[in-house]
Amino acid sequence: MNLLDHFILQHFQVSLLKGELLRVSREGTMQDAKVEMNLTPRLMEKSSGDQLPSYQVSARLNCVGNSADDAGPAFKAKVGIETVYQQTSGEPLDISEFTSHHATLARQIYPLLAQELRGLLTRMGLSNIQLPFDLNPLSHKISVSPDGAPVRVH
Repeated sequence: MNLLDHFILQHFQVSLLKGELLRVSREGTMQDAKVEMNLTPRLMEKSSGDQLPSYQVSARLNCVGNSADDAGPAFKAKVGIETVYQQTSGEPLDISEFTSHHATLARQIYPLLAQELRGLLTRMGLSNIQLPFDLNPLSHKISVSPDGAPVRVH
């Protein structure tokens, strides 16, 4: 089930911006980074009468930069947002059903997180940030980034 067929994004708010440069890198040095996205849903309002339920989804995007010398991470960045989704159609979904399908919201939430992460990394002095603009729609495990190709920043 794709929750985007039955829910609208009603509210979005940045709740966390945290950046830490652990080592100053030389200008133009490429760094790989591991990026992980986590979503946590919770019930905001139960359905009552004509009112369908709404759910809050907390989303976090963590980015840890590695460097060539493997002496530890070069930087850490974390971005968090809070979203509220209101059900607009269909039978009311309970929290267990919403939770089992909440990863389908990741393709809408990810660009919001990535935009904030790009801004944070730029303020940290990192440039040429190459994050994907979208997620793989065929991925069934969106809550955690794949271990495949790392993101490149410098």
